[in-house]
Amino acid sequence: MILNDEQKNAVYTEEPYVFLLAGAGSGKTRVIVERIKYLISKGVRKEDILCITFTKKAALEMEERLIDTSVSVYTFHGYCYELLAKNKSIKLFEYNNEFLENDILKIANYKNSLGKVKKPSIYDRYQTYLKSRGLVDFDDLLIEALDEVKYHTYQYIFVDEFQDTNLLQFKLLETMLHPNVNFFAVGDPDQSIYGFRGARYELITYLLEKYQAKLLNLEKNYRSTNAILDVSNRLIKKNINRIKKTLKGEKTIDVKPIIWIGSVESIEVKIVQTIKKHKYFDAVILYRNHYQAVRLKQILKRNYLFNVRLMSFHESKGLEFETVFIIGMESLPFDKDPMYKNEEEERRLLFVGLTRAKTNLFIVTTSKTQWIKDLRLDVLYI
Repeated sequence: MILNDEQKNAVYTEEPYVFLLAGAGSGKTRVIVERIKYLISKGVRKEDILCITFTKKAALEMEERLIDTSVSVYTFHGYCYELLAKNKSIKLFEYNNEFLENDILKIANYKNSLGKVKKPSIYDRYQTYLKSRGLVDFDDLLIEALDEVKYHTYQYIFVDEFQDTNLLQFKLLETMLHPNVNFFAVGDPDQSIYGFRGARYELITYLLEKYQAKLLNLEKNYRSTNAILDVSNRLIKKNINRIKKTLKGEKTIDVKPIIWIGSVESIEVKIVQTIKKHKYFDAVILYRNHYQAVRLKQILKRNYLFNVRLMSFHESKGLEFETVFIIGMESLPFDKDPMYKNEEEERRLLFVGLTRAKTNLFIVTTSKTQWIKDLRLDVLYI
């Protein structure tokens, strides 16, 4: 398989601790897979390799790509569950109407911050509820596994999407970093969008400084046009707290992104007309909050545009689409809830949305906000 020079540096490195700064669309999963295959070709036993991802979907994708190697691939929770289940029965708490979703999130953040945030008032009642029913939640899995993971026998540990790591997960990893363990973390702080549930992208800096991890870069983007990358780079460079990098495109096609400004009604009409005219039936419509797409979803159905997908920025993470419409730009940065009041994370969230687009990108708003001005794109009033 042909690798570019950046990818080769990552695949064949001899460094024991590595952080791979992997930009959107730069082939990070491919690098992880190729490095694991390379290690096995050099005599490393598959039983000595552990790969940790952040979602079940990502774990399944990694397993499919590593089908011939049978390497251990888990989420954090999956790994800890299997470890604990060897010695006792595990009953997981499933969300129900006993507790509010927002309370569950606050409790999770308290646990995964190792008690560094304020203890929720409902915490003790919640823990009593779990204990009386013999239940554990997902964070409890990691907490209970802290004493068990030190006995692992892996020699090579990979972690994907490292920018989404919380303090509890990082403590688990540190417990596993024996002197003879090689550690390879992959991530992009510009795509760190889960601060509201405890993710600490600054752990990347901690890893680089405490463990003297080698910083390697993947900046070549194979997904998006140069015009899309230009606006994405302009946006994210507004953030101060980041590791500097610039995405560079490999595609020759160059269709310019455009901003539409108009009323909600005129925007809805324009989107439908554009999809029909250009046959963008596999397009995706992205937004910050679900309420922003309620009307549009019904309008698409009435126009028999059933294949057009609608999803939030968070839901689109890790995906790519030929044509992307971003609606509701006038609401950014979203600061209605103190839990989400972080302008740099809101900018990273938009960055994720922009970099889902491969060729066609339409940015839609009802007003010309400062963020719209910062994008410096052509504007069409509709």
